[in-house]
Amino acid sequence: MRAVGAAWRVGFAHVFVYRAEIAIQLISAAIVAGLNGSLWTAAVRGRDGIAGVPSSEMITYVVVAWVAVSFFASRVNEEIGRRVRDGQIATDLLHPTSLLTMAWARDFGRACACFLVHTLPLFAACAFVFPVEMPRHPWTWALWVLSLVLAHATNFGISFLVGLAALPLHSVTGLTHLKGTVVSVFSGALIPLELFGPALRPFLMALPFQALAYTPASIFLERDVSIVSLLGTQFAWAAVLWTAGALAWRGAARTLTVQGG
Repeated sequence: MRAVGAAWRVGFAHVFVYRAEIAIQLISAAIVAGLNGSLWTAAVRGRDGIAGVPSSEMITYVVVAWVAVSFFASRVNEEIGRRVRDGQIATDLLHPTSLLTMAWARDFGRACACFLVHTLPLFAACAFVFPVEMPRHPWTWALWVLSLVLAHATNFGISFLVGLAALPLHSVTGLTHLKGTVVSVFSGALIPLELFGPALRPFLMALPFQALAYTPASIFLERDVSIVSLLGTQFAWAAVLWTAGALAWRGAARTLTVQGG
């Protein structure tokens, strides 16, 4: 537990080391959020709603779903890919704790720091500019934060598996770009899942990506759905992906070859 706590602190502190990057990322996220919010504001202007979703709810969904990205976004796949290329992955076998646990602790520490310097300021700015509907019940805020934590755990599991693909492929640059596109589209962060239509939407809801942006946004909006079911689905996907990552790393470590030795 001490090792996990230390890894969390390293990940948390690492964000504040590069202060200029904090400002650049926040400005970049604010520009994209502003463009996205403006686009959907124009799309719903003069309409009662889109795809059965009221106009005001659609704007709130778009803002909250995009804000969630600043928290659950992960670079674990890039970090593992880099460690495979330079051979540092071999040293992870010497640690008393698994690569999966330590990578999650560092990344969750980073996510907690990003929540303070990116997620909250971005949400406040968007709520000031756009007509965001706030939750009616105070406990919804706590459930939303819990949902963000589970969204991070789910995205971490996906990123970890992508990173391990560097062992047979030696590079995950292409998979990283593919993962970014798939997550943005299929999570509902870029396009609300309601717009995919009744034929494709059930398929998307069966994938883990909907647990990243769609579920936190639905909880924030206090939609007429079972909160327990939404959180349970997130937890289930996080557990499945964690187990898959542990098994994949265990199998890969047995056949790990670094720099030809």
